[in-house]
Amino acid sequence: MLRKKKLTQKEKRKKKIRLVVKANQLVEAKYMFDIWEMRFFLSLVSSIAPSDEDDKIYRVWYRDIKKNFNLSSHQSYDLLRSAAIRLFDKSLVVGYVKDGIEREQQYHLIIGVDYIKDTKENRERNLKDQEYIDVRIDPMIRPYLLDFRKRFDSKKDRYTSYELRNVIYLQTYGIRIYELLKQYEKIGHRTIEVATLKDYFNITDEYPKFANFYQMVVKRSIKDINKKTDITVPIDEIQKIKKGRRVHALRFPIYSKTPRELALIRGELQPSLFPDYTENEKPTIEVSEAKESQADRLFKSYEDVVVGSFGVTPTSFLKLLNTKKYNGEDIEQAIAVTRRAKHNQEIVKSVPGFFLNALKNGYTDPKEEAKKKARRIDKLNEEIDILRDDLSQKINIKIKEITNRDEAVTINAIEAMKANPLTDAMLRQKEKSLKRPLELEDYRQDERLRTMVINNIIQQQQDQFTSILEKYNPKIQALQKQIKDIQ
Repeated sequence: MLRKKKLTQKEKRKKKIRLVVKANQLVEAKYMFDIWEMRFFLSLVSSIAPSDEDDKIYRVWYRDIKKNFNLSSHQSYDLLRSAAIRLFDKSLVVGYVKDGIEREQQYHLIIGVDYIKDTKENRERNLKDQEYIDVRIDPMIRPYLLDFRKRFDSKKDRYTSYELRNVIYLQTYGIRIYELLKQYEKIGHRTIEVATLKDYFNITDEYPKFANFYQMVVKRSIKDINKKTDITVPIDEIQKIKKGRRVHALRFPIYSKTPRELALIRGELQPSLFPDYTENEKPTIEVSEAKESQADRLFKSYEDVVVGSFGVTPTSFLKLLNTKKYNGEDIEQAIAVTRRAKHNQEIVKSVPGFFLNALKNGYTDPKEEAKKKARRIDKLNEEIDILRDDLSQKINIKIKEITNRDEAVTINAIEAMKANPLTDAMLRQKEKSLKRPLELEDYRQDERLRTMVINNIIQQQQDQFTSILEKYNPKIQALQKQIKDIQ
């Protein structure tokens, strides 16, 4: 069992709740700030109150930034001053629809930045009581920050709010993704197109490969969100929705953490020396120099969720793990099924009992089956891609060998393309756009033309490629059939 940790007066002051409240249009605005700009922005937003005057001057203290974001004492006021000056020049782009037409409006966040001048004399003086920035909110952006709080209309206004302490350990991408998911917490999931997500972050030209964007931005942010905030987004449950072979959108499941999980994360609960077990259930403590067992490793990996969140007793969980029947994948499936059942209020008796039965009996549900199917299909597609790459490489080697021996082979393939009315029309269109006849190099440089030449060479020299195609095509077709059977 975990018991409530007694807080000191200093910790109680530190625990004071600061809310960040934004209109949803601002949550989905296009912008990206660096970490100090984001800290300044969030500190400003969290200090807004419904009773504020329209022309209020907001004071952001450097000492409050350090306290609220748990920063070390060696940080400098220069960082806050520089962030405020940069924000003065930056803008946000908010999208909206008018008369059925999508439009965008660009806004500045703040006007009039008042700060300590950076001079040698000031740096040598002790100015801690002057280390603040004074700013006004730009009247144009006020409807999304101040006005909707002063004149809130539940029928028209949609907003997202959260405690500032949920994001203090996140980086800028993590904060943006957290806000976008927090907005849909009550719904329990959110689907966002990859292009839209990158648009929100103003990185449309960065991370051209989805795999890099997912690993460096999305996955890294979600790991931090799961560890440090009030929501959980299981990484293995994020669905990659494809159009053709490209990932078009991501569907994020969103689970609210329990008060117990939050208390653990925030250090407000501490484990007692002996949990409240019955006498018959009390574990025996043994000292051993033996290497950590697989059961111990699994227990440590999933203790926070299984014991901390679901309330399963450590001995019950360890007893199952010691049977050596279950691996990490089995446990994660049981956790996912239990989370969804709990979220959907489908657990009739106890959560601990449901989880233990889910693990012992391999409980599944439509989402788990869909995930398994998707994983299997992805694996088969990867195998097909490997075979196709290998096949393409072998064909290119053979074509190079043939064309080096006889240059007329390439010319004959191009002539065959010109003899076909469909491909000839395409070639003429290409020449029209280039305003000159096509040259041999054009066929090498244009991927589409090069592929067509290769296909024509294969057709004209079939006997040269028979052994290669007979080796790879049956394997590819067999894998495609497996995918079709799964679907």
